[in-house]
Amino acid sequence: MIAIYARQSIEKKDSVSLETQIAYAKKEILSEDYKIYQDAGYSGKNVNRPAFSEMMQDIECGNIEKVVVYRLDRISRSIVDFADFIDILESKNIGFVSATEKFDTSTPMGRAMLYIVVVFAQLERETIAERVKDNYYARVKKGAWGGGPAAYGFDLVRTTIDGKKATIYQPNEHIAIVQQIFEIYAKPFTSLADVQKILIQQGSLSAGGVHFDNTKLSSILKNPAYVKADIAIYNYYQTKGVIFANDAESFDGEHGCVLVGKRDASERKYKDVSNHLLAITHHKGIIDSTTFLYCQQKLAKNKQIKNQYKGQYSWLTGLVKCGHCGYAFSVRFANTKEGRTPYFVCSGKYLHQCCDVKQTHRVKEVEDFVQAKLIQEAEHYHLRREQKQNTIMKEQQQKIADIDAKIENLIHTLENASQISAEYINRRIETLHQEKQLLLHQFAEALTTYNSMEMIPFSAKDWVTADICTKRDIARNMLEKVVLSKEGIFLHIK
Repeated sequence: MIAIYARQSIEKKDSVSLETQIAYAKKEILSEDYKIYQDAGYSGKNVNRPAFSEMMQDIECGNIEKVVVYRLDRISRSIVDFADFIDILESKNIGFVSATEKFDTSTPMGRAMLYIVVVFAQLERETIAERVKDNYYARVKKGAWGGGPAAYGFDLVRTTIDGKKATIYQPNEHIAIVQQIFEIYAKPFTSLADVQKILIQQGSLSAGGVHFDNTKLSSILKNPAYVKADIAIYNYYQTKGVIFANDAESFDGEHGCVLVGKRDASERKYKDVSNHLLAITHHKGIIDSTTFLYCQQKLAKNKQIKNQYKGQYSWLTGLVKCGHCGYAFSVRFANTKEGRTPYFVCSGKYLHQCCDVKQTHRVKEVEDFVQAKLIQEAEHYHLRREQKQNTIMKEQQQKIADIDAKIENLIHTLENASQISAEYINRRIETLHQEKQLLLHQFAEALTTYNSMEMIPFSAKDWVTADICTKRDIARNMLEKVVLSKEGIFLHIK
């Protein structure tokens, strides 16, 4: 059976439609049976596409004898992905045809020409990406919106800047909430929790339609889009190492700013703004610089202190979560016939007022349940751990073996390759070798990390004599969390 593959990133006037691609491909087929695989709305930067994956499964099953495409870059614009694809076809003696680019994959020169064409396709993609990035920063430097969602309290509106259409911020009805957030937090003895409580009480919601939390409040307070940027703001961000799109005179104490830049996905948005671009915008700020800078000073002092889970009433403190709202449970006391009795109560209901489920659980009953499960878990832990370690080893060893097989096939191909083709094959071998070394390194690190996560050994007898600190360490070593709900107690074991 013949496979016809078509891909279109986005549908626009100057792009070749899927129907046109398939029509061209059918011209390369005589009377053979064929199957059409088409991916609409998927980029060629990688091969993570549903129809492409389906085609590769059919290739692995031996159902395909030839692959026909409209053009090479329909497969991928990545030289590495395309080379892997061709290697798979060659290993299974499957033909490959480009309807608009005639290449004979049965000869070394034909294969070399394929790789050269894909190199230029990848270069084109990277050039387009760089051009998009340049346009993004060019818009920001002119004070326009660069992209992404609007800051809370603003809408996006179209306007004209220097004769060109652009998008800028315009305040909406939520801007009053932003002003309130700054006003409350700028008071000497208020915290983010105080701001949160007031907003919950008055029913104010964030952009996602949910209650404000510390992260959302901190992001608003740090965003220079709200400040009336003057020379004090210029000096503040100069100490942070930002790149200025405007000179100091442009900080007129009237307009806001936009701050953009690349950051690690694991870092918060305004944690490190060095080498970010700061530009004066066309919208006016709403917060004076003195209030804004005072808030930055308070936020800087709010160093996140690591929770050591030193709860004195239960060794489960910090692990117990509500199954309905996700907030943590805290310990409160009630007078019963047994005396002063500790209970787990939901912080979402009694502190944040965002959980409507009424539930209480006696601390001792929860601890007894979890204790029994942990002792039972400890008995089977080492057996499961050994099985999991063997699985990790087999998976990594299989990946390494697959790379060795690819390298062996390429070395065999080198024997009959031309000089031009040999250069590309040698590069591919070097790439595979680097991937193998990385896998070996990751394999060693994974085993080291896994071995370091040894569970604290204990038995039922040990548990009886253990103090609260030891029990807490064991619980945190074995559990991700304990979820309490009206349906019961649920353990999430690591």
